[in-house]
Amino acid sequence: MPTLRQISEITGVSISTVSRVLNNDSRISEATKKKVLRVAKKIGYSGEISNGYGSKVVMFFVTNPHKSIESDEFFSGVQRGILRGSGLSDIHCLVQSIRSRKNFDESLIPLDLVEGLIVGGIPMPDDLKSFISGLKIPVVLIGKYEGLESFPSVNNDNVRGGYLAACEILRYNYSSVTVITGPKHVSTFADRLEGFFKCLSENSFPIDWVKIIECDSFEERDGRQAIERHSITPGKREVIFCTTDWLAKGVIEALLERKVSIPSKIGVIGFGGLDFCKMTSPRITTVALNPYLLGRIAVTMLQELMEGSSESKGVVFVEPFLMEGETLRGEK
Repeated sequence: MPTLRQISEITGVSISTVSRVLNNDSRISEATKKKVLRVAKKIGYSGEISNGYGSKVVMFFVTNPHKSIESDEFFSGVQRGILRGSGLSDIHCLVQSIRSRKNFDESLIPLDLVEGLIVGGIPMPDDLKSFISGLKIPVVLIGKYEGLESFPSVNNDNVRGGYLAACEILRYNYSSVTVITGPKHVSTFADRLEGFFKCLSENSFPIDWVKIIECDSFEERDGRQAIERHSITPGKREVIFCTTDWLAKGVIEALLERKVSIPSKIGVIGFGGLDFCKMTSPRITTVALNPYLLGRIAVTMLQELMEGSSESKGVVFVEPFLMEGETLRGEK
């Protein structure tokens, strides 16, 4: 019967490292995990170790996180939910990310090892979409992506979130609205705008009072650049709705550099509920999401799909909520 020592000798790592990998120790590198788990599978190791090999192996794959998964508040939250759920379910979870908008290397997803996949990220390269479409293993998406609508997914209810943002703006009686958004062809932003304008329309807010600035991306620098080319109309009560918190952060920094007081001169509302919103000055009012819950639900769905259940082949929406800050102000 294969032993830990045999795995150690083949992989060239210590027996204690092998044991840690098989016990789902998060301190071990992804490369070492892949090496050990692949060898364990190849030689048929079946030792009884808590959360050990004998459990299934899945992968969380992220495209274009903000710098890295660890520094990306949203996807690090999703990862926490996945790792928590997989640990409780006797599942090994590998984590991989790419920072390319165009090219995807198929070798990054070891199909000889993983039995299920959780994928998310904006933008998602077309070649990755094609790869996913041809897979025979279960896949759960974090978010909604054109061409992959038939796959099970866990989504933020972005339409509802955009609706909530508009409701909050209407509550403060602003007369001029500027929307700064990521690419409108991306469903995440299209949905947020859909909900936003739905609320304005239902409340008879004049659409010609709304200006849209579309950015190539949705990072802090894009928010700053949008403000650099934005002309502020004196005498109007203006509010800026940003479809990500990163955009909102850049907008606020650029406005303060121009000596524009927030919220007395211009109001700002973001989208995401990222932790830095609570630490900026002023604190950012935003529509908050629950990425941890997205991860927990996604890994539960994936586990059921790997067990042959068809009842998880659907779409789950997680409700956003308003997180009040200091960047909106009503009329005196």
